[in-house]
Amino acid sequence: MKILKALTLLLLLLDLLGARGFAQQVKPVIIPNSEHRQMHSKLAGNDYDIYIHYPAGYDTAKQKFPVLYVVDGDNDFSPSLEYLGLLMAEYHIPEPILVAIGDGGLIGTPGNKRNRDFTPVAFPNVAESGGAPAFLAFIEKELIPAIDAGLKADPANRTLYGYSMGGLFATYTLFEKPTLFKNILIGSPALGYGNGAVFETEKQYAAKHKSLPVNVFIEVGGLETHGQVVPNKQLVALLDSRHYENLVFKHIIIEDVTHLSGKPVTMLKALAWAYASK
Repeated sequence: MKILKALTLLLLLLDLLGARGFAQQVKPVIIPNSEHRQMHSKLAGNDYDIYIHYPAGYDTAKQKFPVLYVVDGDNDFSPSLEYLGLLMAEYHIPEPILVAIGDGGLIGTPGNKRNRDFTPVAFPNVAESGGAPAFLAFIEKELIPAIDAGLKADPANRTLYGYSMGGLFATYTLFEKPTLFKNILIGSPALGYGNGAVFETEKQYAAKHKSLPVNVFIEVGGLETHGQVVPNKQLVALLDSRHYENLVFKHIIIEDVTHLSGKPVTMLKALAWAYASK
């Protein structure tokens, strides 16, 4: 009898607290001024999720806005918004249009295709690898023209951000299409991939060009592995030795962070360098 009374009292309390109605009140989470589009690339032959966030006052604004393109968009759309918000509050930076490119799902899930899209060359141990040329073609010839034509986007003020494998893709873009973006922000790039294949891309670029007209930010964590730190230092030394004209270059080592713990710090510092320091 006592157990029955206790259960009855518990059910009554749960009812009063709204626990019974909780499931009926579930609503989707909506990020204000944002939308999710799906885009098929004829050039790459793949489908992409495009997450777009519009600046405050966008609908009535007469001016065009900077555009921040972020790869690994399934993961990094929300963090980008948070850090842009901090920079707007602290430094009053102009809010950009955010375009985050997702490729199949969160990092680590079966559908995610970052190893396909971010890798410059095919490598035997990485399934579907070598898709960076096609992914860059999609961004340059399909996505950016659609954004420039359909939104209030400033084509002279584009920024690309990528971290880890996304940083490898950003580095590849730096030497393949440096004028496509005003700023290229590279967080802890996986430069050792494919036996350092991206260094060959740089070598080919250097053989034909004396100028590298872009603002570049590169970061690596002080506690990262030897295999991650050494190629990053090699790239920095290479850029210093080339003496590229019109290159604005910033390199930082964030002490006391690993590859994963350094990611949020890197994004904040990179965006601050691109939008606040100049």
